[in-house]
Amino acid sequence: MKRTSLLAASFILLALMAVSALAQVPAAGAGKIGWIDTGAFALGDGTGITKYVNAVKAVEIEMKPRVTELTGLQTRLKTLSDDLAKMQSNPAVPVKPEAALAKQEEGQRLQREFEFKKKEYDAAVDSRSSQLLAPIQADIGKAIEDFAKSKGFAVILDIDKLGQAGVILALDPTANLTKDFIVFYNARPASATASTGAPR
Repeated sequence: MKRTSLLAASFILLALMAVSALAQVPAAGAGKIGWIDTGAFALGDGTGITKYVNAVKAVEIEMKPRVTELTGLQTRLKTLSDDLAKMQSNPAVPVKPEAALAKQEEGQRLQREFEFKKKEYDAAVDSRSSQLLAPIQADIGKAIEDFAKSKGFAVILDIDKLGQAGVILALDPTANLTKDFIVFYNARPASATASTGAPR
């Protein structure tokens, strides 16, 4: 909760700084203002950042066995639940209490196993995503600086983060640099900092 509040406060502070920059840049003649939708970096339809999309896919491939296992547990839980419902919905067929109890206990055991494995899965995704994506995100940040300098932009805003914070009041589509930046970044030579590497 504190982290969420801190993030929201950070976004608002960023927005206020951006507004201040918007007010100052034209008067000072220091450069142009543009925005980039960083949410578009992960688009897998050929319009995103290739290195970023490939890293996300690498995480998905690594985690596929865990996803399959979780899906299997969910299927077994659903089957048990359906079996119990059928047993209890037909008064014409007597239900042995021990049979119903066994299914209930099995369902509870599977539910605990699912919750445990889901926590493990979430932690593994967070860890591996951070390992693979952090170097690429740092490289993208440096590339945005290079892009801004080469194109004469004094300020480039992350419209995805500002939108999440709910601080956008108006947006000029002609200031959208997303596509141009993605083309710029994808054309750069391969960087060692963007290597996906092997799992640790």
